[in-house]
Amino acid sequence: MNDPKDPARRWAVEQTRRSFLATGASGLGTLAFASLLGRDGLLAGTLDGRFGAHFPARARACIFLFMEGAPSQMDLFDPKPQLDALHGQPLPPSFTDRVRFAFIQKESAVIMGTGRRFLRRGGCGMELSELLPHLGRHADDIALVRSMHTEAFNHHPGQLLMNTGSMLGGRPSLGSWLAYGLGSEAENLPAYVVLTAGRGLSGGAQLWSSGFLPTNFAGTRFRSGGDPVLSLANPPGVDASLQAGTVSAV
Repeated sequence: MNDPKDPARRWAVEQTRRSFLATGASGLGTLAFASLLGRDGLLAGTLDGRFGAHFPARARACIFLFMEGAPSQMDLFDPKPQLDALHGQPLPPSFTDRVRFAFIQKESAVIMGTGRRFLRRGGCGMELSELLPHLGRHADDIALVRSMHTEAFNHHPGQLLMNTGSMLGGRPSLGSWLAYGLGSEAENLPAYVVLTAGRGLSGGAQLWSSGFLPTNFAGTRFRSGGDPVLSLANPPGVDASLQAGTVSAV
C-alpha cells in the first residue's frame, strides 16, 4: 500500500494476483491476440500459417520409408565389381587389423560376392540390379544416393545412425527435425506419426524420438492392434460421465 510517510514505498503497489490480473489484463490480451494472429500467419513477417513453423515450407508432407531387413544394397542398387572378383577369398588385413566384430570370426570369414547382373536404366544410366526391373522403368524420376557410408554394421547402431544421424541414443530423429523446422498444418493433431509393421525394430522408440527437442516433436506411433494411440481411451473403471466430471472440476 502507498505510505505517505515512507517515500521509498510511496509509489509501491501491493502485488496480489487480483491486482496483477486487473492491471495487466489489457497487456495479456494483446499478447494473446498477437499469438493467435501469428499462429494463423496474419502478422507481417509470419509464415504460411503452419503451426510452429521455423522456416517457409516448400513441401506439404514427407513420407519416409525405413525398410530394415531388406536385401543387401549390393544385390539391388550398389554394384561392387571388386567384391565379386574377390568372392571366396579371406578378408584382407586392411579390413581386420585392430577391428573387433560382434558376430564375425575374422580369422575364418571369407568374402561373398553378389553375383547379380546390373543394367544401366533410363537416360541417366542409373545402375540397378536385375532384381529391380520395375523400378528401373522410373530411373529418371528418382534420386539414388550412393555417397553415404558408415562403419556401423550391427542392426541397432545402424538403425540409430540412419534415423537420427548418430549411433548413440539421445539425438532427434529425422521426423522430429522436419516437424521442428516445417511445423504442421494441424494445431491439435501430431505433426509426426509413425507406422510400424512386423516384429518391430531393435532401435525401438529411439528411432522416432525427439531427443533433446521438446517432446511435442516426437513421433506418435499408430499401433496395428488395440488402441491405435496409447493413453487416449479411458482406463478400466472410468466412464465418460466420470471423465466429464473430472474435466469440469478442473
